[in-house]
Amino acid sequence: MEFIEPEDQAEFMEGFELPHETRFESWLAQMRADFEAKQTGQPTGGAGQIGQTGRVQYNDLLPPIAVLPFVQHTPGEDTSPLGSLLSEELSRCLARSQAFTVTSYLASRQFDPNRIRPIEVSQVAGVNYLVSGVVHVRGQMMNADIELHDAVREKVIWSRSFQGPLSDLMAGQSAALRDATRQIGQTVVGESIRLIGFKPLAGLEGHTLLMGAISLMQDMNPASFEKAREILNVLLSRAPQHPLALTWMGFWHVLRIQKGFSNDRQLDIHLAEQLATSALSADPSFSLAHTLKGVISSHLLFHFDLAQTSYDLALKDNPNEALALLLKGTTRAYQDRPDEAVQLTDAARRLSPLGPQRYYFDAESAVANLTARNYGRAIELADRSLEANASYPTSLGTKAIALQMSGRTSEARDTVQDLLKAAPMFNMSRYHNYTPLAAGPAGEEWGHALKMAGVPD
Repeated sequence: MEFIEPEDQAEFMEGFELPHETRFESWLAQMRADFEAKQTGQPTGGAGQIGQTGRVQYNDLLPPIAVLPFVQHTPGEDTSPLGSLLSEELSRCLARSQAFTVTSYLASRQFDPNRIRPIEVSQVAGVNYLVSGVVHVRGQMMNADIELHDAVREKVIWSRSFQGPLSDLMAGQSAALRDATRQIGQTVVGESIRLIGFKPLAGLEGHTLLMGAISLMQDMNPASFEKAREILNVLLSRAPQHPLALTWMGFWHVLRIQKGFSNDRQLDIHLAEQLATSALSADPSFSLAHTLKGVISSHLLFHFDLAQTSYDLALKDNPNEALALLLKGTTRAYQDRPDEAVQLTDAARRLSPLGPQRYYFDAESAVANLTARNYGRAIELADRSLEANASYPTSLGTKAIALQMSGRTSEARDTVQDLLKAAPMFNMSRYHNYTPLAAGPAGEEWGHALKMAGVPD
């Protein structure tokens, strides 16, 4: 073998078309920089800095996690690759969720799950969380016992069993692993909230702060919602130009309006727009920042065509950006394209891993089904949203309209009373001026339904 040019300057895997190639090149540049720094003894730029490709590294604000090869329990000698296949697919699910920094499975498979200690994986791979498991096969079904470890404290913090068809796993369509991904996300968020509850914010890692802030900003309790802003301010004091922190602060202002907490709607819109612009200045392709621009346009300003442009840019950068898919779907509903709206919001709900946001995804999906005249499904989704967040105004309003349109007038009136308790200032004037539903083709019809159910003028 002969090198035709210096290997450190060669294009890695030249000729291969890679998905998310920009992000891969950014990662590769960072890895090469880290390697060079180790050779020269020079310090490296930490995660969250600008890489050689111009993309920002987000590792410092996402929980680092590794998945060990699963142990397969089978009679006789174990020669099946099922345990490795399961671990690799779970790594992919966690990576697609965009909620974690996932150690490559090619790196994780170096560890012997029967011998390695969690703290050793943490020290080698730099992770806080570790997933391990055992898989059994019964006929055409698999049963996976999965554990989530706090790798630093060497404690099991979550353990569940999941079942599913082997054929789904082989096809990369395992609902069991999607459910496991969602529950792992919920557990990590819960750990973040637990730590925030008794430790000073200044002493917590960035990913713990971000997960805690995302969770708390979903709360309809004003004190919890304000705590989320305090946490995000701590993150921004550490890294004022970090796109992820800027973007979530922008979403905080959007939710402040949607939850009825804002005393100055125009100011919150302005601040959200500024934060989106700052995030995109730091990383012009950042999918979540484009999603923020989109939701400001669609849900607050009712510029639906402009919003679709932002969502398309978000999905170009990351086709698995669940929030962009969701809000693109709801915007399609406002544009009188209900079938596409339902399809997109359903796809988004399958992608979303974080428990605290499930109510929001269900609420937006309920709107899509309302515009498709799927009143029963709209009520079902609104109820699911309200189980998690009992006073979220959007869910209450959607449910009231769907009940009224279904002829269930007494239940609709009861739901409107709940809506008025949650949002005492809500009336028909606010519906027409501030609700994107009112700007859609069925806006007058939905408004009449709310009025008949008892919303005051």
